[in-house]
Amino acid sequence: MNALRLAVLATALGLSGCAMAGPPVKTIEPFVVPSTTPADTPACRLFDPADLTEHKFYNGYANASSCFWLSDDSGPLSISLRDRSTPEQYLAKPDGLKTSPITVGGHSGLLAENSKGPGTCGVVLTHPGGIAAAEVLTDAGGRSCEIAQAVMKVIEPKLS
Repeated sequence: MNALRLAVLATALGLSGCAMAGPPVKTIEPFVVPSTTPADTPACRLFDPADLTEHKFYNGYANASSCFWLSDDSGPLSISLRDRSTPEQYLAKPDGLKTSPITVGGHSGLLAENSKGPGTCGVVLTHPGGIAAAEVLTDAGGRSCEIAQAVMKVIEPKLS
């Protein structure tokens, strides 16, 4: 009986030793949104919140093809550039998506109600290299299309 207890104890100690011998666990730092816009991101260079102060956009951050701005007034804004794409290819097909033709300055495209879900809105314009999109990603009190169009009016002159 004691031999059996010794064998169980030795096995338990041996297994716990194996678990302790692993590599140290590295803690993951929390994601902090940068307070400035990445200057090397083309989508971020299209929009400066100072050009549209009434919606209080701030803290731009980016991924490879999009720039995101936050706003306590209107909710998040996404500005995207896609090479060799059309508005129809860019837009997902969520339930309730309603599109209509739009022209902003010298560029045509689509106004997309419910572009990312109910209450969201985007303006997607074509330019020689592909498309540019400005999407308000929240309901924004029913003003998401109005805000997306205002942002695109700031962006449109910068499209080549």
